[in-house]
Amino acid sequence: MAKLIVLSGVPGSGKSYFSDIFRKSVGAHVYVVSSDMLRYEITGNQQNLESDKLVWKMFYGMARVYAMDPDGIVILDATNSVCKYRVSIIEPFRKIFSQIFLVAFDLDKDVVRFQNINRCFPVPSEVLEELFLKYEGPNELDYQFFDHVFMIRDHNINPTIEEIKNSASE
Repeated sequence: MAKLIVLSGVPGSGKSYFSDIFRKSVGAHVYVVSSDMLRYEITGNQQNLESDKLVWKMFYGMARVYAMDPDGIVILDATNSVCKYRVSIIEPFRKIFSQIFLVAFDLDKDVVRFQNINRCFPVPSEVLEELFLKYEGPNELDYQFFDHVFMIRDHNINPTIEEIKNSASE
């Protein structure tokens, strides 16, 4: 059965960077589903929320399609900022993925602000500040629900990538 990696962090925290490095490290059978990329493909702007119902339907639908690859590793690249929603939205995937990983990004806010500014479509600073306030790092419910929980607190993502690769191959 396929494996699922759920990324959690505010915009600019490194989720897409992690996805790119993970894909390059593993190679075949890695599928990245990005809410930003879907928004861009649908509306031409990553920040345009007008078609979000369609974006999320496609987002989770694509994960289900990619789960059909028994050797697949599916990465869900979205903010996933509130624990109860992370768990409730991902819970139905328990039936179609053999392992579900949570990778949460908890970088220094100044670093995230800088990285956000350098994105193709930076999130407005006032929106980013709101997202900082709403963001919930992993808590007891996450540790109970997810098979593995990883915290990224700096730019050294390679140990986490290696741990996930090793756990996914078991």
